[in-house]
Amino acid sequence: MKKFMILAGGNDQAALIKELKYHFNGDVEIILLDMSSNVKAKSCADKFLQISTMDRDAVLKSAKEENIDYILTACGDQPLSTMAYVSAKMGLPCYLSEDDVLNLTNKIYMKRKMVENDIPTSKFQIIENIDDKINLDEFEWPIIVKPVDSNGSKGVKKVERKEDFRTLLKEALSFSLSRNAIVEEFKAGEELSVDVYVEGSTAKILLVTTSKKIRENKDSFTILQSEYPPRIHFSETRILEIVQKIVNTFNLHDTPLLVQMITNGVDYYVVEFSARMGGGSKYHLINVLTGVNIMSVYVDMVLGKHPSVTPNKNWNNALMCYLYCTPGIFMKLSCFDDMCNKGIMHSYFTYKMPNSEIKKSTTSSDRVAGFLVVGNSRVEVENKLRLINETVKVLDPTGKDIMRHDFFINS
Repeated sequence: MKKFMILAGGNDQAALIKELKYHFNGDVEIILLDMSSNVKAKSCADKFLQISTMDRDAVLKSAKEENIDYILTACGDQPLSTMAYVSAKMGLPCYLSEDDVLNLTNKIYMKRKMVENDIPTSKFQIIENIDDKINLDEFEWPIIVKPVDSNGSKGVKKVERKEDFRTLLKEALSFSLSRNAIVEEFKAGEELSVDVYVEGSTAKILLVTTSKKIRENKDSFTILQSEYPPRIHFSETRILEIVQKIVNTFNLHDTPLLVQMITNGVDYYVVEFSARMGGGSKYHLINVLTGVNIMSVYVDMVLGKHPSVTPNKNWNNALMCYLYCTPGIFMKLSCFDDMCNKGIMHSYFTYKMPNSEIKKSTTSSDRVAGFLVVGNSRVEVENKLRLINETVKVLDPTGKDIMRHDFFINS
């Protein structure tokens, strides 16, 4: 029986655990690690250890004690470092080396290599200390400050005024494990999320979606929806050229790849990328829209196989929507099953556990749930979304609806 250690206990990791159990027909032991004991994937695992996935030495100690065969994660950047570190120390198979992870998750190395290899990206400067001197007049405004190595959108801020720069830079530095940040020019346009599978050393585009943000969060970039297809005109040929150059530059092979870029319909600027699947149930969106079970492909890949993918077009339009709430206590979802049974909602996911405290709606980790809407026209999908938004609720312990319905009005 194989032993797998899984890092992080979210919904996407629960899907990975289920895929592993399916693959091995149940003849597998899953050990889950997370710093919180109240996580979605806990019920799927055979054993749970309350350990931070970023405490590499504590994870290594546990991995040796458990005598694991593999250590994996899915859909998150920071645990990749621990995965590669433990695998190297124990001589376990891993599709990424520690150097790979450094280049792919630390934005300092990533941006430098992009510039050196003519991969289009915005002008930037590295900040290692709050007191570092920087000539803000060298940048076209507005600018972005971001941690070099944080998860999701934590600490990523848009700076509109020079007088706000130091405050927002300090916040970005606080979210960085290495206490470093990047300042870069903001590029106007649509943000494209490009999901790729690198088959051998050849990039294959699975899906291109637009990441739509919460409008009221003026200085942050909280994803509200992934829309397929993007409304802005784009060239898949040009995108594939850029993605393949990333693959070649970073010597990637047999790996999922998520690339985020900005386009105005003519120019393309790579924001960042990582050798992983997209989070927020993106694995499910890819499967529904293209027929490619990327989670199954990922499992085959880490086991040393060489899977091949052939994406199809199963639907013309889709929206993956994420739910946020006013501050309160999340207890349960209401009317979601009814919407699915009526064929209005394709499927849904719960990201928070009952009795979870909701404090804000500014990062991806604040999501309570998500749901998928599919159709054969944009009008059909928008009409379904409107009906869902009028019907579903996110309830607190008193039965009060705390869902931010307003986010989906004219979204």
